[in-house]
Amino acid sequence: MRKRIRVPGIYRRGRWHCFRTINSFGKRVVIKSLSQREAMLKREGMLKQLFSAASEQPTYRIEIGQGIDFWLSSKKGRIDDSSYLRYRGCMDNFRNFLSLRRPDLKYFDEVLPEYIREFMEYRLSEKHRATKTVNVERMAINNLFSVLIEHNKIPADNPVTKIKPFKVIKVQKRRCLSDDELVKFLEGAKVESGNIDWYAIYFTLYVTGMRRDEVRKLEKKYVDLSKNLITILDTKTDKPKIIPIHPQLRPVLKKTIEQHKGVLVFPNSEGRLLHKNKMRDKMHEICEKVGIEKATVHDLRHTFASRQGLPDRVKQIIGGWSSKQVMEKTYIHTPEDYVREEYFKVDFIPKPKD
Repeated sequence: MRKRIRVPGIYRRGRWHCFRTINSFGKRVVIKSLSQREAMLKREGMLKQLFSAASEQPTYRIEIGQGIDFWLSSKKGRIDDSSYLRYRGCMDNFRNFLSLRRPDLKYFDEVLPEYIREFMEYRLSEKHRATKTVNVERMAINNLFSVLIEHNKIPADNPVTKIKPFKVIKVQKRRCLSDDELVKFLEGAKVESGNIDWYAIYFTLYVTGMRRDEVRKLEKKYVDLSKNLITILDTKTDKPKIIPIHPQLRPVLKKTIEQHKGVLVFPNSEGRLLHKNKMRDKMHEICEKVGIEKATVHDLRHTFASRQGLPDRVKQIIGGWSSKQVMEKTYIHTPEDYVREEYFKVDFIPKPKD
C-alpha cells in the first residue's frame, strides 16, 4: 500500500504566512514566513523531504548547511549542553574547512573520502590539534553521515568509513617533578609573573593538589584567610571539600587577592576567567626556559600526591580523591632520588656473628 502525502495549505495569520507540518521528532509545528513566496518555497522543500522519506530513497540533494543543521537538531535535547556545544564546534570546523578548501562544494553527496582525509590532516598539521581530538572529530562526522543516511537525506554511501582514524603514536605519561625541577620551575614562574601571577597559580596547584579547574574558577569568597580555609563546592567527585591553607601558601594567596580586583582569585590580564590552554602553554614555556623536561598542569597534582612525609590519609582528604586505592594506583610516584637514597642506606655485605 502506497503512503499518502498530505500537502499542507498556506494560510494567513496576522502578518505571517503559515502552514502546519510534522517535524523529525513527530511533533506538530507551525512554519512561519513573512511573505507568501517564502512560505511556498519552504513548503516545497518540506514536501521534497516528505516524498523522500515515503519512497525510502533520497529524491533531492541536501546542502551542507541543511544537513549539519538537521544533525544538530537531532542531537539537541538528547545530550547535555556541554556535549552539544562540542558537537556544534566540530561541525563549525568542518563547515569552515569546506568553505575554505572546497568553496564550490555545495551538496553532501559531493563529499569524497579524500576530503575527509584532507580535513583530518588540516586539523592535525595546520591547526595543531591533538591526534585524539582529530579522531573524535572524525567520529562526529561519521555519525553525521550515518544519521543523514538513516533518515534518507543522502544516498547510502558514507565516505568517512573509508578513512581510518589516525594512529595515536605517543601518549604522554604523567609524572611528578623532583625537588630540583620544582625549584627551577617555581623560580621561572616568578620571572614570568606580571599581570597574571603565574607563581601563585602553580604554587597553589602544587601545595594543595587542587585540580586545574578548581584553581581557575576559585572565587575570593571561598578563601577565608582568617580561618585559613579554602572551600571547593564544585568538584569532580560532586563532594565539597575544605582545604587548610598552608602557612607557606597564605602570604601568596593574600598578595594575589589584594592585587587583583573582581571575584576571581586567579583571573587573566582582563580580570576574566583564565583559559585552561593558557595555563598549559605557559607551563610548557617555563619548563623549556629553565631547562627541565616538559610537564603538564596535572603533573603538579601528581607531585603533591608523591610528596614524602605527608600521610596518605591527609593527601587523600586534601586532594579530594574518592579512595585511597585510586590515589595510590594513579597518582603516587616515588621519586628516583628518594629510591636511590633509601637503597644506598642498606648494607648488603653479610657480617659474621661474633
